[in-house]
Amino acid sequence: TRDETDDARLLRACLFLFRSGRGEEALELARECGQPWRAIGWVGGGYGDVGDGDNDGAMEDYRARRLWKRRCREIAALMGRGARNGGTDAEGADAAPRRLHPSLAYEAGILALLSDAVDAALENPVFESWENAVHAVLSAERGIVEEEVLRMHNRARVEAAGGKDAVFPFPGMVSDEDEDESGASDAGAILGHDADLGAAMEMLNRSPFEAVREGGGDPFRNGMMSFMIGGGAVQEYLEEAAVLAVQLREEDEASFLRFAVHLVLYVDSVFPELSTRLAVPADDDGTEYGEVTLREFLLLRYASFLASNRNLWSQVALYASLLSNQHMIDMYADFLLQVHGDAERQMTLEQAREFFPEGADIVVLRNVVRDMILGDQEDFTRFPGEPLAPSGISPVNARMMRSIHWMCYHPEHMPDALVCTNMLLRRFFLLNEMDASDPSQSNLYDSKYFIEKVLPTNLVDMAVDQCGSNIIGGNAPHVPEPMVQNLKAEFVSFESFLKAHTKYAQFLDVISKTSPCHNAKSGASNRGRRSAMESEISDKMERNAFRQRKVAICKIVIEAARRASDGWMDVLTFAGGWLVDLDDPASIDAESAVDAGEKELRAAEMKEIRSTVLPAAVSMLHDVLDKTASWMEQMVHDIVDQFGGNTAEDILVSLFHTFDETYRSSASQAPMTEVVTTSQAAPAYWYKKAVALSSIVANDSYGIHETFSDDEMEKLLRLVAESIVGLQRTLDVETIFE
Repeated sequence: TRDETDDARLLRACLFLFRSGRGEEALELARECGQPWRAIGWVGGGYGDVGDGDNDGAMEDYRARRLWKRRCREIAALMGRGARNGGTDAEGADAAPRRLHPSLAYEAGILALLSDAVDAALENPVFESWENAVHAVLSAERGIVEEEVLRMHNRARVEAAGGKDAVFPFPGMVSDEDEDESGASDAGAILGHDADLGAAMEMLNRSPFEAVREGGGDPFRNGMMSFMIGGGAVQEYLEEAAVLAVQLREEDEASFLRFAVHLVLYVDSVFPELSTRLAVPADDDGTEYGEVTLREFLLLRYASFLASNRNLWSQVALYASLLSNQHMIDMYADFLLQVHGDAERQMTLEQAREFFPEGADIVVLRNVVRDMILGDQEDFTRFPGEPLAPSGISPVNARMMRSIHWMCYHPEHMPDALVCTNMLLRRFFLLNEMDASDPSQSNLYDSKYFIEKVLPTNLVDMAVDQCGSNIIGGNAPHVPEPMVQNLKAEFVSFESFLKAHTKYAQFLDVISKTSPCHNAKSGASNRGRRSAMESEISDKMERNAFRQRKVAICKIVIEAARRASDGWMDVLTFAGGWLVDLDDPASIDAESAVDAGEKELRAAEMKEIRSTVLPAAVSMLHDVLDKTASWMEQMVHDIVDQFGGNTAEDILVSLFHTFDETYRSSASQAPMTEVVTTSQAAPAYWYKKAVALSSIVANDSYGIHETFSDDEMEKLLRLVAESIVGLQRTLDVETIFE
């Protein structure tokens, strides 16, 4: 009926108010709705005054309060049984989605709450949800404790007054007996669980409602119960939650693991002693972290989960910062190994600088870049957001090159960037396997691309500028200035070699495409009908054209040979020796960013590279000089073969003087005996340079001969001997014109 529905709505609202601790508002609502008699019936629970205004009747008349509660429990049980027979739907569109129980159910629920009647509440359909049932149990336990306090307070007052009736304003308070007027004891009906909330919660298993019985199996509700129970329940729950967080996967893991992490963080901040007693799950997956606390274990798990989801990368640094320093550095370094997009790199690095202790960011980057360069990357897997490798570069090498960018976002990281740059260049040179017997086949494209296309152009200068400032904060070791000077010399050594090799490749291309021979005769059909003067003029013009053409092609070859030979000379005569430290590494600060093991490895690699590269550089320089001399010899023979006699001599003298730098500024020309060794168009000029190469190798200040094996030295001496023969052959002026 309409009245039944209205009563049900009113009582439901009052029940909600009582359940939320707003009893006075519930009483006022009943009065405003024209049912003051309900409010009067509920005041026995402690709401409102029934005394003379100065005394709280509910507090003073202890025996009347107990009697009221007993009667309420009986009524609640009786009404509850009647209410379980069914319910009515609320009228109106706004209330249609919610089921409305009979008014008896709500009234029984109110009385059960006020009288601590747990059994009646658990059988009432208005308490069919787990949360409502838990509230009923906890409310009853609180009420039972309150009753016990009042009983003890009453007994103390009776004993203090000596039983005099005049002391008590109400009858029946001179006794502390727990019996009603008929003599029946009520003590058993109000006994609780002696503040053992764990035992009290076991009552939920007796509920006739499945949602209540099974609701406690939810891990989040278990957490609520454990904190309400307190004591060992909290520790037990946290350890069980950790086990569950390890077992769950995918979406479940994301939700519950996050909950477990934040819960343990809260416990650690409030109860640090409890946090240290929490046991880590006895799971094989946890052994990878070593000896850690449960807090550390869960943080590592959750940070790893965030790192596995690209959309959550922005949160990794925050949770990693809550770890111990070593775990923070190791975990974040492992995470950054999979970050390859430039924008994502900058974002993750800036967050590390914000959340981590000062100086920890460079320690992380050192681990990341070294792992990318020195780690085993045979099983290459391209990560999301990772750029494709440039043409001609393997994906593995492209990744190693881009790893240097981690240290190029902030100036104070530049010395470390130079350390890792040289580390990668040494790796490229060692993997190149340069063969001194055929150095022209060496592929140094990766190293050249790395320096020219990947590295900042001002890397070395910025590293030198920053090493003196030592502005890396915290306890992070820095790169000392003497070491940076060594690194600069090492980088310039590599750079000079690569430039020389590029010029050498260009020289080989020029020498292979430029022929020293070409035909001087025009072959005109009317040559026989010319007069003597016309023939002489024609021949002279042909000779001039031939000479000019020879000058042009000689200029191309000489320029390519000069650039290549100068490049290799820069390598061989490098100040202090090519790839040799300026300062002894052993004398450099031991507290630097490069540990002793890495210094030893660097020294061994540099020695191995010198022993491979320098003999190859000498061989390539000799190849340039010898090929140029041979080309010039062929050019001379071509001129002599085509013209012979004085004509050939005139052309060669003019050609040699054209490329004689010694006498170019002088008004007079050098004699032919000198021009053959000073003109760059003369074969002897280049043979002489090839012979002088042995003196450079033997010079102790460059230490080149120390890098040669016996076989390599024997080969060099054989090449020099051949150059001496060529020099002697081309020094004789008369022989040249034969």
